[in-house]
Amino acid sequence: MAVVFATLQHSQAYIVSGARVCIDIPIGLSETGLRGCDREARRLLGPRRSSVFAAPPYFALEERSYPELNEESKRRFGRGISKQAFYLLPKIRETDSHLYTHRACCREWREAHPELCFAALQDGVPMSENKKTQAGYLQRFELLSARMGKRTVIQLMSQIDADPLSSGVSRDDILDAMVCGYVARLDAAMLSMLPEGGVERNEKGDAMAICFPSPNV
Repeated sequence: MAVVFATLQHSQAYIVSGARVCIDIPIGLSETGLRGCDREARRLLGPRRSSVFAAPPYFALEERSYPELNEESKRRFGRGISKQAFYLLPKIRETDSHLYTHRACCREWREAHPELCFAALQDGVPMSENKKTQAGYLQRFELLSARMGKRTVIQLMSQIDADPLSSGVSRDDILDAMVCGYVARLDAAMLSMLPEGGVERNEKGDAMAICFPSPNV
């Protein structure tokens, strides 16, 4: 069954405490905005590296305008904040607040990146087509169908697409959400984390890591 939530808070009634959840939102921001997991994800994705946007620095969680945050980032670190990162800040703030408020039951929430997950499910080979194109959509649809069953994928997509809350959500975004859900259900032994070689943590002690299927899963 597929359920669309207006907010993360609404998800609490449906998710068992301690369950693994994979979410395509940065979890744990560094003081400078630089994270080893992002750097390694870009390296692994090669031609799809641009899908990994630069995470904003931690101070950007403050409620300020784009010009203010951009200029402050330039002053502190010599580089600005991308518009893409700025537009995602409400979701990043919501996730950060939700995980802090519900830290006991959300201890297994993990950051995931759909393009990295799709590449891993294809033996580590990044998708050759952009997800916004018909060819790119079919690539990802077929890859998920091979793992979950075509009927299941179609049913889940139909349920999500029919929900009023999903208005304006593109079909590639639905596939992104589905691959994150698929990865969340894998056994822990079938998962890998970036950066390789150990957990990176920010100044607050929060883990900064990206979860994805181990190669050849």
